[in-house]
Amino acid sequence: MPQSASGSAKGVFITGTDTGVGKTIAAAVLIRALIKKGIKVAAMKPIETGCLNRDGSLIPPDGMFLKSVAQMDTTIDLVSPIRFEQPLAPMVASELEGKAVELRKIIDSYRILSEQYSFMVVEGAGGLLVPIVKMKKKGDRADQRAYFMVDLMRELRLPVIIVTRPTLGTINQTLLTVNHALLTGLEVVGVLINNAQAPGNSLAEKTNPLVLEELCPVPILGILPHINDVTLNTIDAVAAGMSVSFLKAGG
Repeated sequence: MPQSASGSAKGVFITGTDTGVGKTIAAAVLIRALIKKGIKVAAMKPIETGCLNRDGSLIPPDGMFLKSVAQMDTTIDLVSPIRFEQPLAPMVASELEGKAVELRKIIDSYRILSEQYSFMVVEGAGGLLVPIVKMKKKGDRADQRAYFMVDLMRELRLPVIIVTRPTLGTINQTLLTVNHALLTGLEVVGVLINNAQAPGNSLAEKTNPLVLEELCPVPILGILPHINDVTLNTIDAVAAGMSVSFLKAGG
């Protein structure tokens, strides 16, 4: 396994309770809120699956979107260094496509960006236990059979924000994710509740945020509204109402 990343840049790792909870939108809102404070922010989506294949070149939609939102003048290969076409867990996509997940490439890309930017916003793929690559030797990490997304978070030494949804089932998913993150030694900044889907105004949606505030061992950082038409202007409008005082980012 590669050595842990180190550097002077501060940052945060955005993960989710599941896929489809709106991590990319949450990351974009945080990026814009930080930029409005005069902070030079780099976005990174280290591993992206489900990329578009254009004449043999894999285009990462999330990575391209975050790069644009952050207004980065850098190559997409640094923002999204590992890319697969199949919309699957990286370990599975890697095996099906016959391409190795080069963890060293992720660490090197992170180091390069962290030297150029003041703050890093890194978005993971899926949740904590999404498998990235199979372990070659059992001795590497006890009896662990795979290197998971949570291991990458630890490798990059970044505090974590967990994005969740407000709908039915979120209490269990959120508490499981938060507690596992804490048990593995991650610093969890808090939870962002994101209306990735248009609100259904169900009783669960109305009560879950209050229940999570009561039961969650880390702060609920806010509730992001549903963005029907995702543009830089609509993201900026949400970012304008978000305090980022919970992030250790200098002005």
